[in-house]
Amino acid sequence: MARAKVLQTNFTAGELSPKLMGRVDIARYQNGAKKVRDCIPQIYGGLRRRYGSLFVQEVKTSAKRTRLIPFIFNESTAYMLEFGDLYMRVFKDGARIPAYELVTPYTEAMLFEMDFTQGADTMFLFHESLEIRRLKRLADNNWTIDAPVTEVPFEEPGSNPAATLTINAATPVGASVTATASASVFVLGDVGSSLKVNGGIIKLTGFSSGTLMNGIIKQELTSTVTAPADAWSLHAPAWSASRGYPRTGTLFEQRLVVAGSPYFPQTLWGSITAAYIDFTQGTLDDDGFSFTVASDQINPIQYVASSRTLIAFTSGGESTITGGLEKPLAPTNAQIRQRSNYGCARVRPVRIRDSEIFIQRAGRKVRSFAYNVVNDDWTAPDIAVLSDHATESGIVDMCWQQESDSIVWMVRADGVPISVTYDKDQDVTAWAIHDGFTGFVESIATIPDATGDQVWMVVKRTIDGSVVRYIERFVEDAFSDCSFIDSDASQQAVWSGLDHLEGEEVVVVGDGGVVGRYTVASGAVTIARACLEVVIGLDYENRVELLPPEMQTGEGSSTGSAMSTNEITARWYETTGAAINGQKQIFRTMPDAVDAPPTAFTGIKRIENLGWERGESEIIISQTEPMPWHLLSVARTLTVNN
Repeated sequence: MARAKVLQTNFTAGELSPKLMGRVDIARYQNGAKKVRDCIPQIYGGLRRRYGSLFVQEVKTSAKRTRLIPFIFNESTAYMLEFGDLYMRVFKDGARIPAYELVTPYTEAMLFEMDFTQGADTMFLFHESLEIRRLKRLADNNWTIDAPVTEVPFEEPGSNPAATLTINAATPVGASVTATASASVFVLGDVGSSLKVNGGIIKLTGFSSGTLMNGIIKQELTSTVTAPADAWSLHAPAWSASRGYPRTGTLFEQRLVVAGSPYFPQTLWGSITAAYIDFTQGTLDDDGFSFTVASDQINPIQYVASSRTLIAFTSGGESTITGGLEKPLAPTNAQIRQRSNYGCARVRPVRIRDSEIFIQRAGRKVRSFAYNVVNDDWTAPDIAVLSDHATESGIVDMCWQQESDSIVWMVRADGVPISVTYDKDQDVTAWAIHDGFTGFVESIATIPDATGDQVWMVVKRTIDGSVVRYIERFVEDAFSDCSFIDSDASQQAVWSGLDHLEGEEVVVVGDGGVVGRYTVASGAVTIARACLEVVIGLDYENRVELLPPEMQTGEGSSTGSAMSTNEITARWYETTGAAINGQKQIFRTMPDAVDAPPTAFTGIKRIENLGWERGESEIIISQTEPMPWHLLSVARTLTVNN
């Protein structure tokens, strides 16, 4: 028989996969847990109760899916945009801009296939079925959306008609000219196409006959000498209603770079420098460009991202596009290199400092693509490899909360939100599953505010027998979901404004203490005592289940031996309630008034004699009430009988 104290100082590995239950030899086993549910692992090592969600507003049409897209002008001016079927609504400072709505061309089916990129007051929106759209903010309640591209790039390499071609004049850029062929090679559909002839480019603007076209000089010709057959080329527009449009884009080195149309799935196009809506191609350094990411199979570009270089995420691999050593990307100097071959799913990557977090094409693995100084190359390790069960139904949406905790929030296909607290510098990769969130989350996004980042969600719920979709956001001062927060200086026992929770059982926190549980009727509850302030919402239980301990005895490993947990010592930070294996811990101290909420406790609490088990020491530390809970470390005193 052996006796020892096992100390777990932190939870920076989060919830580990059940496949690792026997891997007591790896370092992350010592910092992980069997389950981390509705808790948020902290960079410092502890666990705190997940934030509750605040009800903001029902979406315009609850019968249809809705997507949230952030619009961030700067850290103090940020908007959350509600995109629904053919409309957009605007939220600022936690509330909707009243009586304002913008008509858009995006149907419900398009919403989750859209991509976007933003610069200052302008956002570009991309979908492969529509021309590129430009969304501009003029005021909080004044936005415009248009199709601004003035010059569409042309396809490469084009065709070489079997006829000579004569241009009537080698005039300056912007001038009108005629192009005459020696045989009937033109058709009406060539309007909008481009001619490459005599070192210049002509945009065809009018059809006269099979031998005569009108056009405008886009790149000056060197001469008007008649071009022999096969010495000039005709190039159709790369984008059109029949060929489709780019599905993704980003701003990079003062250009708008777009990619991945249905007809050219592996091609990227860059605008003229500082002219985001002009994709006229040429050979000068500031001209527009067109590059194709070559591979041995067709791997459509899913997303492009702007990092220390331009990155193309395709369905078959990840590539970087650079302009050479210390040179910007230009039409004649592109260096395209595939760095890994994992492939990207149709989930928009998020950038965390120098890393691009992306979902591998099957939707299960989460990779961090970044330049590795040690290897002098780009790498993409799977940051979910030790917690692969967390992504079991596949990831469909994600965002990054930078402050106050560095968390990547993700939405699974089954509607369950999950999170990974991620900090490479501190070696923290801590997964948590938030299955106590009773709604079905469909979209998630973040915007900054004065104190950190707000996490917003579209949540599908069944309320009073009807399916609704609500916009909610996490708030740190609430520990219940879909919550209502209000105050009244005169104190009151009847609180209305709860129509969004009609017929639901809610938990009420009044003046800092739990008042009780009530059922909402006619949009209101009557509580047991009058309060100045209330938080009313749907309850959830957060819990952490510790891993089986490993200790060495005189006969070797303790695995499989009978164990008695003699004592649990938990260190807490500003906590007002907890339970260990169902036994409530007493946090109230003598100076606390009986009718007042308990003072938040910081320090150590112990519980003794939890009993014998074979090969286990099952410890579940939880919080069943919507109150602060922050666990820092746990020590277990064990007796092992071999």
